[in-house]
Amino acid sequence: MNYAVLVDLNSMRLSYESFAKALSEIDGKVAYAKLYGYNNKRNNDFNNFIKTYGAEVALPVNNRKKVRIDIRQVIDAVTIACTHKSVDGFFIICSELDSIAMINALKKLGKKVIMGIQSPSFVAEQCDAYVMLERLATDVDDVNIAIERINVNRDNKEFLPHTGIESKQIDEMKKIKNELSEMLDTKKRQKSEIDMGQNVLQLDDLLKQYF
Repeated sequence: MNYAVLVDLNSMRLSYESFAKALSEIDGKVAYAKLYGYNNKRNNDFNNFIKTYGAEVALPVNNRKKVRIDIRQVIDAVTIACTHKSVDGFFIICSELDSIAMINALKKLGKKVIMGIQSPSFVAEQCDAYVMLERLATDVDDVNIAIERINVNRDNKEFLPHTGIESKQIDEMKKIKNELSEMLDTKKRQKSEIDMGQNVLQLDDLLKQYF
């Protein structure tokens, strides 16, 4: 069976290792592949897959405030189903919200639909099958861990030895903790997925700098 693989990298935190493991469970071969929301810096672990299968990439867009699904993925799925007779099924990873219409359209066109998900849901039950994806730690988890490490080390003689910041530099320590806390609060308020993605990159840079 030939599959079109359509993956929205903005829909969840997804490592290539998790994706490859899920893809290996699909009984068939990849006839077409496209990645949505691809960022070369953040998603460079997918580059070998892109080269191997000649996968297309679509850059992130900022017009997804009202719907969480990437409309380009929906259009491509239906177009491929109608024009590529060699494609028998679809392996899709996307935001499950607002995806029912796409799933139903593909099934009506006689295509098998398999979704990659992180937890069983009503939407997954509408597909012919689903594959569980390994869940990575959330951004909130990362921040909480970082703050916890700050609290644990604040009474030590040397705080964050990799940075050379000593415990007497209490103002610097408070500044780091406040930055992390403010970024977490900002992230919770943001509705735009693109803004959220930028905030995650900023957070990652901060964590790498001090940890």
